[in-house]
Amino acid sequence: MDVVILTAIIVTLFIVFIIAVYREFSVMENETYVFQKESGPRAGLVNFVGNLAANKSLSTSERKSIYKAMNRNIADMESDGVYFDEIVKEMIKEQMAELKKHDVSDTSATS
Repeated sequence: MDVVILTAIIVTLFIVFIIAVYREFSVMENETYVFQKESGPRAGLVNFVGNLAANKSLSTSERKSIYKAMNRNIADMESDGVYFDEIVKEMIKEQMAELKKHDVSDTSATS
């Protein structure tokens, strides 16, 4: 008897799911999709990390402080037992070296 009741409940839920999907598709047929730019804290974080990776809209000093913080955080996490791939560490070291080279060229250009 329990199996019959459980099967009836599952079949009912499945039918409700199919009806909901059908209604949603019928609404999508009649209305056109309008893109809305994502907003909020999650979108801000994603945009910030994207700008950091693309080296957009951040000054050299801001990038330098962010890469130093990333390096410190990675070191702290590894001391707690969480290890990162060497590729990630090399990417951060390369960016730090590039920023140091950029700082040296800026100071020599102003002298």
